[in-house]
Amino acid sequence: MTGQPTVEDLLRETAPQVLGALVRRYGTFDECEDAVQEALAAASAQWPTQGVPDNPRAWLVTVAGRRLVDQARSDIARRHREETVAAMAPGDELVAPAPDDDLRAADHDDTLTLLVLCCHPSLSPPTQAALMLRAVGGLTTAEIARAYFVPEATMAQRISRAKQNIKRAGSRFEMPAEPELTDRLRVVLQVLYLIFNEGYTASSGPVLARADLTHEAIRLTRAV
Repeated sequence: MTGQPTVEDLLRETAPQVLGALVRRYGTFDECEDAVQEALAAASAQWPTQGVPDNPRAWLVTVAGRRLVDQARSDIARRHREETVAAMAPGDELVAPAPDDDLRAADHDDTLTLLVLCCHPSLSPPTQAALMLRAVGGLTTAEIARAYFVPEATMAQRISRAKQNIKRAGSRFEMPAEPELTDRLRVVLQVLYLIFNEGYTASSGPVLARADLTHEAIRLTRAV
């Protein structure tokens, strides 16, 4: 039996959709994920007392997008922003998205494209799976490490390197052409099966089953 979805359930379901929207707009996977995590933390602190906004996804996209813009402006001299600045035409500037842009981004679900991006051919199959479980499946690094029987620090480094490899490869946030798409979707389906299994019989935590994971795995499999 399950009750009404909690704020935690809503955030877990919405997080990959928000990450996909940001990566499509800004194209920096690792930095977008950091911004999404900050937005999720803000929502966890505010929503239980102030109420859930009418459009939770748009709220998260707006907050995370502004965090990215603020970071770009305040840390423009840092190494991970130098490539972005070098690629900008003279006079270009990162600007905060308008409210209408946030609504359009929130209404478009980029989760499937995000899944395919995680299966970039520059990554090994185990690393592809780990990145998908973290970015889209919502599993923690510790949960993924237990599934792979490696220390949490090792898995954290593996995921971090995976995001850097995607960035160096210059991968665009779009669906690849055949036959590459078919090859990537094979890995996507394998990982969705793993996510479903983790929800069906949880490897850790106080409950045996995690309906949020099984529901998300089914939803994404239908999308594929």
